[in-house]
Amino acid sequence: MKDIFLVDADDTILDFHASSDLAVRHAFSLTGRAWDESYLAKFHEVNDSLWEALQRKEIVRAELLRTRFPLYLQTLGITGVDGEAFNRAYLKFLSENPVYIQGAEAFLQELNALGRVYIVTNGTAWIQKSRFERAGLYAYAQDTFVSDTIGADKPAKAYTDFVVAHISDFDRERAVWIGDSLSADIRAANEAGITSVWYNPKGKKRTAGAVPDYEIHTFEEAIALFTVKKS
Repeated sequence: MKDIFLVDADDTILDFHASSDLAVRHAFSLTGRAWDESYLAKFHEVNDSLWEALQRKEIVRAELLRTRFPLYLQTLGITGVDGEAFNRAYLKFLSENPVYIQGAEAFLQELNALGRVYIVTNGTAWIQKSRFERAGLYAYAQDTFVSDTIGADKPAKAYTDFVVAHISDFDRERAVWIGDSLSADIRAANEAGITSVWYNPKGKKRTAGAVPDYEIHTFEEAIALFTVKKS
């Protein structure tokens, strides 16, 4: 029986990319420069590479936040724009405009009917708090675990150990970790001996390393899986 659900937030429940894209456009609009849709792809290249480096412990969070937009603007060949001001505008907009993935709220409601839900997420504490409050996410979770508050990022053992230690009556046999990231969520679950479910709605190819116990493409598949396992 699985009734302890560790659920990732960004790109599993909340559409982080949608919110981020809006925030980049907003911050760019404040520069007075002409916008080009190709700028979004460049941002994802820079941002994703930095977060992957953070997960590999090649950089620290402060360095990621400090260098992300100066590097992004440099990649675009744009000079004369304050990278720190761009970052502040981006983060403010991001913190105030969360977007649910379609069907995610109903999914959380159904998980709550099956057991206890805990949000496990990387991210900056004040931003996640604001987003979760505005989205009403706290109503669906027993607790939330943000890496910035814990002092370690998924998939670090220190992060998972903190989560496990702060969930009452935690039992690995009853727990399942649900997330969209192989390198963060699934790897963390693998290393902790927790059943993992890879949420992969876009059908991404698996990479070497983390191995999910289950792969799902819709929330309905997840609920069917858990319902079968509980009955």
